[in-house]
Amino acid sequence: MVFYNTIKWKTQIVCAIILFLILFNYTLFICYAKAAKNKNIPGFWTEDRIQPYERVSYQFLNNITFEISSNTLLDLYIEYENGSANKQTSFVITNENPLSLNITSKSSLKNFGLIKQPQDPKQGEKKIRFQYDLVFNFKSNVTISNLTIQYLKTSQYGLNSDASYSLALFKLDQEAWEIIETYEKINSSNSECYLESSLLNIDANTDYYITLIEIGLVEYDYTWVYITIPVIIVGIIALAILISKKDYFRYLKTRTIPIEKGAHRLSLDDVLENENRNNIIDLILSEPGVHFNELLRKTGLAAGNLVWHLDILETYKIIGKKRIGNFIAYFPYYQKNPISNIDLKLQKSKLTLEVLETIENHPGIWNNLITKKFKVDHKTILYHINKLKELNLINIKKEGRKNKFFPNLESEYFKYKNGNEKD
Repeated sequence: MVFYNTIKWKTQIVCAIILFLILFNYTLFICYAKAAKNKNIPGFWTEDRIQPYERVSYQFLNNITFEISSNTLLDLYIEYENGSANKQTSFVITNENPLSLNITSKSSLKNFGLIKQPQDPKQGEKKIRFQYDLVFNFKSNVTISNLTIQYLKTSQYGLNSDASYSLALFKLDQEAWEIIETYEKINSSNSECYLESSLLNIDANTDYYITLIEIGLVEYDYTWVYITIPVIIVGIIALAILISKKDYFRYLKTRTIPIEKGAHRLSLDDVLENENRNNIIDLILSEPGVHFNELLRKTGLAAGNLVWHLDILETYKIIGKKRIGNFIAYFPYYQKNPISNIDLKLQKSKLTLEVLETIENHPGIWNNLITKKFKVDHKTILYHINKLKELNLINIKKEGRKNKFFPNLESEYFKYKNGNEKD
């Protein structure tokens, strides 16, 4: 009996020690995870050694942030394509063994020079209607048990808060991009919305390519119409497309506005007849508020050429621009520009605008009522409330246990809006 009690007592001690070590290591992990080291990088690449449970945030040029943490020793090399801008990504690694990780990024998969390009992923009658202009290629020297990848879902980094995105993965032995299950989450500490995906059992010495995509319904492809339907109908369709642009050009040519040409010695006709500038104008007319990176992706021009053409169009007051956070947004030029900074920000999120309109129509409303109205999680509503607060569009007053929301009628947004309504 004494022997049995001794064994039982020793077993309890061993279990207590094991439990203590587990809790101690977990506490260490939490402490390290919360205390991120910030490192400013004067360029687009860096290499570093990251200690176990350490979290490091690298701030590259052009508002690029890359954050990484690992539970084991990690040798990192990361490089962004020159000219990249306004991007944010986080890697969280869980593994048994130390590793070396090599990461490079390009604006598209084609820029990696691969001979074989993957097919687009498809889900029934859906296909890609947006691909993020950031593709990571990464390779590890050992197998990785788990890699969690996160992206902040905000227009600051080129993502629409109302769109649904999925991580897409490609390896050279695949025929098409593979869609990885992706979750949208809210950071409870700051109410930021982010996307999260996990990759399991990543093979050693294998090239992986990842990007974000938006899957949507297949849009009807009208290219065959030009062959199969009568020419007269094609002419009517083409005329309908040209009218709005023609009217805009007529407006540009008939307006009376002083233009300082500076170093440019072009006539207005010369400016408008250039094919590249025509493509840029088409994009801006169809998507007022489009930002530089999107123009770069859709025109296929080199960054320097795009800057040159935009400068000409701005000089001749054919387009205008505004800085929205870290983006430069472009729009058709009007002497009285109807697009304000706040308008452009709200255009990025339909739900934010709807929440603002609800507060305007129901001053004093609170979170629970808005949540019930839109049937979404209260943290999602809180995210949009914080966005409106940052834009100085609402005031918050605490009454008892409730935070009540009121429109800030003194803001320029409401002054402009109410002024127009009176007109």
